[in-house]
Formats: sequence, structure tokens, C-alpha cells
Amino acid sequence: MAVRLTETAINSAIRRVSETGKMIELIDAATAGLRLRISPRGRRAWVVACRDAWGSLRRFPVGEYPEMGIAAARIRAAIVRAEVKGGADPIADARRRRQIAKEGRDGIGTLGAMLDLYAKLHGENLKSWPEQIGRIKSVFSKLIDKPLPKITVVDLQLAADGWPARQSAGAAVRYLRPALKWASEPGRAYVPAELAALKPPASPGRRDRVLSRDELARLLPVLSAGATPYASCMKFILLTLTRRDEAVDARWRDVDLEAGTWIVIDPKNKIAHHVPLSRQAIALLEAIKPADASPIDLLFPTKTGGRLANWHKATVAIQKASNTAGWHRHDLRRTGATLLGEMGEIPDIVEAALNHVSIRSPLAATYNKSRYRPQVAEALQRLADALDGIEAGAGEVVPLRGRG
Repeated sequence: MAVRLTETAINSAIRRVSETGKMIELIDAATAGLRLRISPRGRRAWVVACRDAWGSLRRFPVGEYPEMGIAAARIRAAIVRAEVKGGADPIADARRRRQIAKEGRDGIGTLGAMLDLYAKLHGENLKSWPEQIGRIKSVFSKLIDKPLPKITVVDLQLAADGWPARQSAGAAVRYLRPALKWASEPGRAYVPAELAALKPPASPGRRDRVLSRDELARLLPVLSAGATPYASCMKFILLTLTRRDEAVDARWRDVDLEAGTWIVIDPKNKIAHHVPLSRQAIALLEAIKPADASPIDLLFPTKTGGRLANWHKATVAIQKASNTAGWHRHDLRRTGATLLGEMGEIPDIVEAALNHVSIRSPLAATYNKSRYRPQVAEALQRLADALDGIEAGAGEVVPLRGRG
């Protein structure tokens, strides 16, 4: 029989259960379906009985007495009844939350696990993923091990906007968004589509940073010391004017030290690039090549033989050691090209050394397929000699004599 529940009625029922050892269920006359189940073991559970959207009579937990009082239980029961009639299933939802929490503890269903799956399925098209995931994990470190259903776009945006290095956070967002977009596609829906609307706190902008002669004089000795593979790789980028990923992915099978050539098999522009190596570039490679090097080994591997990926940390350390700041790896390539221009090298040769698709103009490139390899070899050798002079403290940038 339903009665209007009061503290007195509940305390009386608790005493009867204690005396008889039998469970009692009190039905509240003031709120449809609300019951308080009092067990001999001391549990006092609020439940609400109602029909779900499909007409089945079910019971749903509401809370525990006395932690949840009578007034709070009535309010919560009314809310649950409305949710259930609308098609919700609090029991299934609670089971799902428990499963999500367990998977989160086990590393399943987290943001990190989703990114691992994304990389596994898209690995062939993600050459820079090792560095990208490193940047993502730095900026979003507090969310990586969090279950996906618990992550909101606000969580991600706050992490990005609060990161002290805005350009670094912007890069992390640009790396993360394709994965979020993939994860939110219809039929997959690992995350809501709104997560892919994450905004970078800073736009990349067009960089025009060129290191000065004084900066190079401080930086080159640090790179030449080759204390880390990152330093050696940076020096190699400067000597060859290649892109960072091209140097990072270079293997000994691609290099002919006797002929002084290195073939970039898969460059950014998809045009195989024959890089003539200066004497200094050859000496650098000879100094770092292991006696037991395999043809498939990377030129600049990590200690475990893997691909260099922690570029941000390495760059900061090299900048600190050289008392320089504000430059990125790609700025080394731009600096070398600028030095060649200041020495009087013609633009066609500089463009060919950089392996740009169009030399001088798209129209000219249609008819002129020459990549000026002999001239590029001469230019890179002059660049290496000039860098030696700068490092030694006597390297003025001298214009070239005109070619007759």
C-alpha cells in the first residue's frame, strides 16, 4: 500500500526490517513509481518503477537513503520517468559508463587508443606521424588517456589555448583534426563531429626566417659536434638544402659516397631528386656511418634505430647550446638558399638545388626539363665552403664572378 513517505515512516520500517530480517519496500504516494527498498543487510535504495518507451515495466535505481533524502528522491524520480518515456535507458547508460571507465584504465577507448588506430590504418600516408603524435601528446597530455565519450571540444580547446607556445599548439591542432574528422565519420562515430571543429590558437603564417651570419657562427660548431643525430641531421639539411623529412628518411642504400651522390626517392614534389654531395657532406656521412651499417638503415637513426621524431625538444636544446632562438628546421634550408643568392648564384640553380617543381616559371618548366646537376653540385660545394668559413670566423659572403 502506498503511503506518503516521511522520516518517521522510514525509520519505523528500518526497525521492522531489523527485527524480522525481511526486506520491506515502501511505496511513496506522493510520487508515481517511487519506492524505497530496505534490506536486512542495511541497504536502503531508492528505485522508480515505470514503463519504458516500448511499454515494458522496469525499475531504475535513483539513489541511496539517507545520502539522498526524500525530497531529492522525488525530484530525481520525476526526471528519470521523463527520460525513460523519451527512450533513455539509465541502466544501460550506467553500464556503458562503467565499461568506458574500465576501458580507460586498460587504455582502450581512449583518445590515445583512437590515434593509434588512426595511425595504423593510415600509416602509409603519414610520413611525419611520429613527430605529429609527439606534438599532440605534449599539448593534449591530460586528455590522451581519457575515454573518448568523456572528452568535449571544450576540453580540447582549453588545452590548446592554454598551451604556452601558441605556434606549437596550433600545429598540434592541425595534426589532430584529420584524426578527429576520420573518427567522427558516419558509420564510425567514435567521437561527435563537433570535436573536429577544434580551432588552432595560432595560424601557421608564412615563415621568412633566415639565420644571420652571427647566428650561424654560433650554431654551426654545435651542429658540427654531432652530439646527437638531430644535430648531424640539421647540418646535413643545411649542406644539401633538402627538406627535413627527406633527410630523416634517407637510408644508406640511397647514398653513394664514392660518387658523392644521394638520391631522394620520394620527395615532396614526387620528382626523384639527385643530390650532389659536397666534400663536407661526404665527410659528415663517413664520420657517422657504422661499420656494420645495413643498406636499409637510416642515416640519422635514434638509439634504437628508429626515425627521428622528437624535433621540438632537440631543436630547443640546440638553440640553447648555440645561444640562438626563433628558428625552425626548415629555416636552415631557407638560410642556405639565401646564402647562395647572396653569393650571386642565379635563381634557376637555387631552385634546382631546392628541387622545386617549377624552375623560374611553370611555362619554362614545361619545356626546360634540365635539373642543372653539374651547376647544382658546384653551388652546394661553394655553400659548404662558405659555411666552413663562417664557422671558422672568417667566412664573408662574397658574390660570385660572372660566368662568361
